Amino acid sequence: MLLNNALYLAWADTKARYKKSVLGPLWLTLSSMVGVLGLGLVWGTLLEEDMNTFVPSLSIGLIIWFLISGAVGDGATTFIRQSSVIRNVSIPHWFFVIRALARHVINLAHNLVIVLIVVLYFNVELTLNALLVIPGFLLVLANLFWITFFLGMVGARYRDLEYLISSFLPLLFFISPVVFRADRLPENMNIIWLNPLSYFIEVIRKPILGEVPDAKTYVIVVGILAVGCLVTYLFYRLRGHRLSFWV
Repeated sequence: MLLNNALYLAWADTKARYKKSVLGPLWLTLSSMVGVLGLGLVWGTLLEEDMNTFVPSLSIGLIIWFLISGAVGDGATTFIRQSSVIRNVSIPHWFFVIRALARHVINLAHNLVIVLIVVLYFNVELTLNALLVIPGFLLVLANLFWITFFLGMVGARYRDLEYLISSFLPLLFFISPVVFRADRLPENMNIIWLNPLSYFIEVIRKPILGEVPDAKTYVIVVGILAVGCLVTYLFYRLRGHRLSFWV
């Protein structure tokens, strides 16, 4: 029941954001499409890439980035935004995390239209490997859950975290394999693999492009999930009871 309510409120939040606009949430798709076309033309020309392979890779990477950066960027304000509810109503704190994360999944659903158009236009061959996008997406979603939960707690305690994250997200974009393919970089650029978001992108993008992610990628994504959940759980056990005072 609580889960259904969280999902309903997430959809209501999305509709409220575009209240009285003609296209409504479709503006999400249009703005993302402009970003894909703009970056595709500019970077494809600068890097002298084959557009038939570059644009599909870029568009998928960009859509995944929107999901990840949106969840991470809003994570620090997850509980702050619901401060009045947290102070006055007894609701499990995971409810607010699900609500926040569901908004970004709804945005992703709108942006999937772009991926479909790109796949059809550039004749991207979908193989059985594409089914691996399901476990990959679920692993990323599970990671975004603990990240949102953890950042929400820390952000409620330290309000500067929100601005710190917004300052570093643009840097993370350029050291994440969104515009470029990680497997095509020279060895001296392997520093991007120190960025955990690189694995989140690759574990979803590669299956759509007909490739199988490396076993190492899955191991690291699962490892990040296990460690992250443990740290979040311990932090919540120690400080979670003070959350209503922090917000």
